[in-house]
Amino acid sequence: MTNIIDSLNWRYACKLFDNTKKVSKEDLEEIIEAFRLSTSAFWIQPWKLIVIENQEVKDSLVEYSWNQPQINTCSHLLVLCRLTEIDDKLVDRYIEKMSEVRETSKEELSWYEQRVKSYINDLSEDWKEYFSTKQVFIALWNLIPVLAMKKIDSCAMTWIINSEYDRILNLKEKWLSSVAVLPIWYRSEDDKYAKLKKVRFDREEVVEIIS
Repeated sequence: MTNIIDSLNWRYACKLFDNTKKVSKEDLEEIIEAFRLSTSAFWIQPWKLIVIENQEVKDSLVEYSWNQPQINTCSHLLVLCRLTEIDDKLVDRYIEKMSEVRETSKEELSWYEQRVKSYINDLSEDWKEYFSTKQVFIALWNLIPVLAMKKIDSCAMTWIINSEYDRILNLKEKWLSSVAVLPIWYRSEDDKYAKLKKVRFDREEVVEIIS
């Protein structure tokens, strides 16, 4: 079994990809499944993953990603999006799915349905955006160790021009908005950052245990 700490020490924010390699279909499916299995508040999954393989589309996004070369040299560009409609319909969809998967009547789930709807409906539109964005970050951080354990490189990016991503990918029409991107591929032997030691604060500086 792959050691998770060794994998996290191995990973870094890859800057230069090896364009002779491509992430396999099997590995990509496993990455997608890891996204799907990510946790979220109330389990309502207010997100969608856009997987971009098309080179022209990747090329068109570079200038809206501060010209970072990982965007169009990667094997696949993962765009993590939030739902722009956080409402009763989303909760209904989840309750329907829970009822189906767990073979439980909707009547038995009504208490949970009302609890979630009450919370969601009390939020302003700004807070709904904040809420759904935070959930997308949970999914993003779930993918990074999965990729590391599979020895697939990545570079998480939140510094993008979201409005242009949304326009190019027609996200508004899909009731979505981009939050972050994750280019994936394999590191190049020429990437100098791969050889640098990882710099992290000591355990005592970042961890406090209250017994």
